[in-house]
Amino acid sequence: MSRFPYVGEAIKNLFKRPVTKKYPYTKVEAQKNYRGKIKFNDTSCIGCGICMKVCPAGAITKKVEDVEEGQKITLSFSLSSCTFCKFCVDHCPKKAIELTEEYSMVSTNKEELIVEGSFTKKLPAKVN
Repeated sequence: MSRFPYVGEAIKNLFKRPVTKKYPYTKVEAQKNYRGKIKFNDTSCIGCGICMKVCPAGAITKKVEDVEEGQKITLSFSLSSCTFCKFCVDHCPKKAIELTEEYSMVSTNKEELIVEGSFTKKLPAKVN
């Protein structure tokens, strides 16, 4: 029995072609109903916050700022925390959230893994 049982196998594999393919020779299409990168439509969002309540990963945050026209609401979706469960999509009453077929979301910068959208919600007129 050899002290280095895998040396022979390693030397044989040095002269073989790799079995993996370099990325991307050809772009691979995602399967139907694939849950990929989030797309947020801030023009149809009403800021109800149901998406945040149903998100099991807590990947959705909401920031509210008072502005002259009313309230500026910013929703942030952290793709680094998202489990792509689709609960936010299923529960959104205005269908403002979609999951695309985009699967390539590799990044070394966490800021690139955040999908954000803002809109202004007008407050009701004050009654004197």
